[in-house]
Amino acid sequence: MVIDFHAHAFPDALAERSVAYLAAKAGIEHYSDGTCKGLTESAAGIADVCVVLPVVTKPSQFHSVNLFAKRIDSGEFDSERVRLRSFGGIHPDSEDVAGELKTIKEFGLKGVKIHPDYQGTFIDDKKYLVIIEKAMELGLLVSVHAGLDLGFPDCTHCTPKRSRNMLRLTGATNVILAHMGGYAMWEKVADELVGEPTYFDTGVVARSMDTTLATRIVKAHGADKILFATDSPWESYEASCDFVKNLRISDAEKSEIFGENAAKLLGIHYDLQ
Repeated sequence: MVIDFHAHAFPDALAERSVAYLAAKAGIEHYSDGTCKGLTESAAGIADVCVVLPVVTKPSQFHSVNLFAKRIDSGEFDSERVRLRSFGGIHPDSEDVAGELKTIKEFGLKGVKIHPDYQGTFIDDKKYLVIIEKAMELGLLVSVHAGLDLGFPDCTHCTPKRSRNMLRLTGATNVILAHMGGYAMWEKVADELVGEPTYFDTGVVARSMDTTLATRIVKAHGADKILFATDSPWESYEASCDFVKNLRISDAEKSEIFGENAAKLLGIHYDLQ
């Protein structure tokens, strides 16, 4: 079983415009049309489960974003070959963090996504600390965009140093730092985050991360704390798989990364077949 722990999908009516805007803003290519159907078609034959991570860019989006997440998680958009799950989304400027996290929990979603750059807030800001602490109390995971975002080159709100500060201030063990702990900041990840009680995902790093450095980080941090991810539609499934396959680690460790670790976090049965 292969589980993609970091993918994106938009409602059909918004997908074309959203993907075009985001691709132009970041200056990157896209590998699916951004719909749920496009995600399942691009993942078919490679990933068995894809976790959709929605981003709430303003507090007023909470209900529409999370109702769509609930529909995804219910299986409404599954294909015969690919199961979609979804996290919820929350904004740090929410006036009711506790209530919104409770709603996400009641929807049956396993976690929440936060994006410090799109939400204009540093990861060690008190607003995020409250979200992470309350999510941990509820048994919710927290996926965080970490490192540089190509659409926001002038300010990185989630550097490895700030991530480490957040982890130590909250005592959190429920956080996944996307893009191998910090996109394009991997030497600092190796120096400042390796060994901390957090997960890294492999989303969209295949095009730019050195395999030797990636292997060093995986070995030092532990393969049991690494999650396979694509950041679809921003990376192809083939390239993302090759990235993990080319790591100089054991087949057992690769199996952990491709699905075993994610299955444990999501509470689903892991089938080697």
